[in-house]
Amino acid sequence: MSSASGSSMSIAAKYQQQLLETAQYIYHETPISQATQQAYLATPRHLFINRYREWGIGEWQAVDRDNLAAHLVKLYTDRPLILFGEDDDDIPSTISQPSFVLRMLDMLQIAPGQTIFELGAGSGWNAALMGYLVGEHGHIYSLEIIPEVAQMARENLATLEIENVSVITADGGEGYAVDTLYDRAIFTAGAYDLPSHFHRQMRVGGLLLVVLKNQGGGDNLFLLRKQADCFESLDSMGCGFVQLKGKYQFDSLEPTRIEALPEWGDYLQHQEVARMPFWWGGKGKYSFLGNTIGIQAFLSISEPSFLALKTAKTNARSREDRYFGLWLAAEHSLVIAHDDLLIAYGNEAALDRLLQKVKEWVDLGMPSAASFTLKVYPIDFTLTADRHEWIVNRQDSQFLWSLKS
Repeated sequence: MSSASGSSMSIAAKYQQQLLETAQYIYHETPISQATQQAYLATPRHLFINRYREWGIGEWQAVDRDNLAAHLVKLYTDRPLILFGEDDDDIPSTISQPSFVLRMLDMLQIAPGQTIFELGAGSGWNAALMGYLVGEHGHIYSLEIIPEVAQMARENLATLEIENVSVITADGGEGYAVDTLYDRAIFTAGAYDLPSHFHRQMRVGGLLLVVLKNQGGGDNLFLLRKQADCFESLDSMGCGFVQLKGKYQFDSLEPTRIEALPEWGDYLQHQEVARMPFWWGGKGKYSFLGNTIGIQAFLSISEPSFLALKTAKTNARSREDRYFGLWLAAEHSLVIAHDDLLIAYGNEAALDRLLQKVKEWVDLGMPSAASFTLKVYPIDFTLTADRHEWIVNRQDSQFLWSLKS
C-alpha cells in the first residue's frame, strides 16, 4: 500500500467514526446496537462507491484509490448519493442515508445464521452489512433489477471477498424462492403493494421492513411481523425512498395534472363556485407540501375520491408545484387545495366532503400514515373494517389501516 493510500484509509476511518457518532446522536433514544456498530466499522461505506453524483448536480464523480481523500467528506456526509440515473425526478438507484441504514438494520433484529431477502442491491453496501451480521452460517439474497447496478454490487462484494451474499439480476418484486423460508426481508425501494410471494416465502415470526408509498407523497417505513394469515406492524416512521421498478411499479403514484380530468376542459374550469382561504399551519406555497403531508396521507388511505395533483413544468419553472383535491365524479364536483386556498368547481359537494374529512382528521389527532397500525393480508382474504379502520385493496394485498386505540 502506498503512503497516499494509507493516509486516505486513516482519514476514512476518522470520517467513518464521526458519521457513527452522528447516527448515535440522531437515534439517541434507540442507540445503534453494538452488533450494528461493529458491522458498520468492518464494512466501510466508501469501498462501495466508485461513482456518484448529488441531487441537482449533473456531473458524475469517479472515485478511485488516488483521489479518494478528496471525496471522503461527501462519502461520509449523512445523506444519500445517486448511483445510477440522470433524471433527478426519477432516480432508480441510490446509496441511502447512512444513519438511517444503521437504524433499519437494528429494526430488523438480525441474528447469526439467518436467511435474508433484500429487494434492491444498489451498491451492495446494505447487503454486506447484513452479511456481516448473519455470519458465515447465514446468507443474503439480494435482487437488483438494473443489470449495471447488479454488476456493480457483485464487483464490490467480490473485491472484499464477501461470500455469503448472492446478488441476482431479477425483479425483486417477484420474490425469490430458495430451499428455506426467509427469516428477514427488506425493501430498499418504495412499494405501493406487497407482492403475494412474501406471504408465502417468509416464515411465521419473521420480520419484513418495507417502505410504503401513498399517493400525495410522504413515504413510510413499516416493520412488519409475519403472522399465520397476515403481516402486522410493530413500528413505523416517515422516510423517503425511490420507487421500485418492474412488475410492481405503480405509475399512478405520480400526481396528475388537473387538465387530465375528463370534465376539466369542457366544464369544470369554467364553473368555479367557491373560493376560501385555508391555511395548513403555515402560509404560502413553500410551506404547503410539508404542512399537508399528514392530511394527504390520511386522505389517500380513507377517501377514494382523493387526487394528488401537479402543475406543468414550464421554461420559467423546472419543477412542478404539487397540490391535491377531491374529485366526486358522480356529482361532477371538484375541490382543490392549492397553497392557502380551497377552490370548488361544479358544485360545493366536494368542498363539503373535504371539510368533513379535515374535521375527522383533526378529531383523530391529525395522523400521518406512520401513525396508523397496519395489517397486510393476501388479496383473497375475507376482511371487514371496524370504526376507525380502512381497507385499501391493491393488486396482491389488502391493507387494513387502523387508528383504534
